[in-house]
Amino acid sequence: MVDELEPIVIEIELGGEPQAAYDAFVSGFGDWWPVLSHSLSRAPATRCAFEPHSGGPIVETAPDGTLHLWGNVTDLEPGRRVRFSWHPGREPDSAQWVEVTFEAAESGCRATLVHGGWDSLGEVAPLLRREYVPGWQTVFGECFAAYAQRRH
Repeated sequence: MVDELEPIVIEIELGGEPQAAYDAFVSGFGDWWPVLSHSLSRAPATRCAFEPHSGGPIVETAPDGTLHLWGNVTDLEPGRRVRFSWHPGREPDSAQWVEVTFEAAESGCRATLVHGGWDSLGEVAPLLRREYVPGWQTVFGECFAAYAQRRH
């Protein structure tokens, strides 16, 4: 049994309203997600999709048409937050959870990503958590932030 690991927390400041940032994250997911570096296929023709409704899948479509389920939406408040299971490349019973919140801030919007539930990964949890820290910084802190700012 692995001791409970702290969630990863990445917070970014964005211009614009929380609703706009939420829409960029959810509706624009396939446009901002860096498939060349952060997908199972790692090919330019890879596509990602996020269906923003309870139970909605988060999927990668490989260039050959193979679908990879990354997780499912478990809870959402449009314009404010979305929470989903997360298990790209693994079975659903190894899923962690990710929650992204959007709130008004002096700069316009504060978006916060929290990734937890590491105990579902067993003994490999500490290693994967260490890998996810820079991964989320790139994906959320850089790629999403840049996309959201361009849309603002």
